[in-house]
Amino acid sequence: MIKLQFLILLSAILLPITSMALSPQAIEGKNLYPSCHVCHNPEMDPPLGPPMWGVQRRYKNNSLDDEDFIQSMTDFVKAPTLKKALQDKAVKRMGLMPALALPDDMLKKIATYILEETFPPPCAHWKIGVKRSTEQGDLEHAKKDQNKLKRFCN
Repeated sequence: MIKLQFLILLSAILLPITSMALSPQAIEGKNLYPSCHVCHNPEMDPPLGPPMWGVQRRYKNNSLDDEDFIQSMTDFVKAPTLKKALQDKAVKRMGLMPALALPDDMLKKIATYILEETFPPPCAHWKIGVKRSTEQGDLEHAKKDQNKLKRFCN
């Protein structure tokens, strides 16, 4: 009986770990991702691009399924336009990202990694945002970032 309870407990612990493992495609994308982090680093001040936590959420909310997520992200990164941009406010503050002339296969691996990864909330980005927005007199933006800090970082 104790062995059975131990096995049940062990499987309850290990099942979530194995179910959160990245696919082989995402693992390859993770190895390519550091080039994205150059601009999407949530600790950069001033930021060059929105943190991937928010990018991922926006794409998930605007995609029909995983395949659509990967294709939409790949299409945007290859040829960014204002019409295709899902991060309107980020584009307004930081500008439209440059097109990345990378092979589709490489972009799809990176997009798969972005889809599957669990990114932490960008608390440093929001702290920087509160500071910068307050200094610029944009109290509405400062308040939004402060609310995100309270909701996700405290």
